[in-house]
Amino acid sequence: MNRRKLLKHLLQTSGGLVAVSLIGGCQSRTIEPLFLLSLLNPETPLPDHLITPLDEFYVQSYALPSTVEADKWQLKIKGAVEKPLTLTLENVLQAPQEDFHLTMECIGNPAGGNLIGNALWTGTPLLPFLRQANVRSDVQEFALKGADWYETTLPVADIMRADVRLVHQMNKEPLTAAHGYPMRLIVPGHYGQKQPKWIVEIEAITKPKTGFWENQGWSNTAEIPTHALMRQVQDTRVWNRQHQVNVSRDGESGWQKGILLAGVALDRSSSIQTIEVSTDNGISWSRANQNRPNSPHEWTLWRYLWKPQQPGNYTLLARATSDRQQQPLEDSNGKDGSSGILNIQVTLQT
Repeated sequence: MNRRKLLKHLLQTSGGLVAVSLIGGCQSRTIEPLFLLSLLNPETPLPDHLITPLDEFYVQSYALPSTVEADKWQLKIKGAVEKPLTLTLENVLQAPQEDFHLTMECIGNPAGGNLIGNALWTGTPLLPFLRQANVRSDVQEFALKGADWYETTLPVADIMRADVRLVHQMNKEPLTAAHGYPMRLIVPGHYGQKQPKWIVEIEAITKPKTGFWENQGWSNTAEIPTHALMRQVQDTRVWNRQHQVNVSRDGESGWQKGILLAGVALDRSSSIQTIEVSTDNGISWSRANQNRPNSPHEWTLWRYLWKPQQPGNYTLLARATSDRQQQPLEDSNGKDGSSGILNIQVTLQT
């Protein structure tokens, strides 16, 4: 059955559920505030890592989650290689395993959106297997295919890196079906669309090719830009669909005691150097406190203690600067991944 027939069959048998996945691509989950208000104290250090629980981690879908039996799973490395390989799950698990933190984000995540999460992944580098297959010198790209018929491509240099991995665990638990059980590919620096779940085929090709989402107009490079996201105002979680906050004057979380602003920042390959916060719609900026993750592929955590002097309406912004660039205030090209800044509207009550 080819892909078109398969999708038609799924539409007919799933009550239209797959149509939502095909159009929406990514589905967000309810997410709790990042930090307890105890972190209002600037002397309390930010955590080294902030892990997204699996039940809060967003899901990107091309079709319905594939059901893959672990004992039948295979990964074929084929195409323009001297020694084609067929790997079983046992082959991959017998290779040296490593844990690493990496933040995944959907390319369709709007400014300030929920479609982002950080996990502790467990897996093994892909590169030794590619070397074993002996990739030919005329190869330009790899076509990456999942068991759900999803396909995307990346240049040779992007895939033949030591930090590209085959992973089988998130947060020390086996991958769920929705996240690619039993095996998925992780390619740091790229949005999720370039990291197929249920990976079953890696084909070396000698001519450029575009994949499913790329043929719908989404970016073919899908590289993550420098961007910060504000996630919390006092004890309220904020995002693109919840960006208006009212804060009372008095009480345990009253604004007279100061307001905790907090969030995350990410870049495709460079460390985040600074995060700045504006409480006056960009007229002035103040530097936020941040942690310093070892990897540029894990989100940077930041916080800012805002001490407003009077009630009223305020527009809050947050922007990041990496070794490469400073985040722009607006980004009109949403299909290249949004790097724009979400305006948070805050009313401080009298």
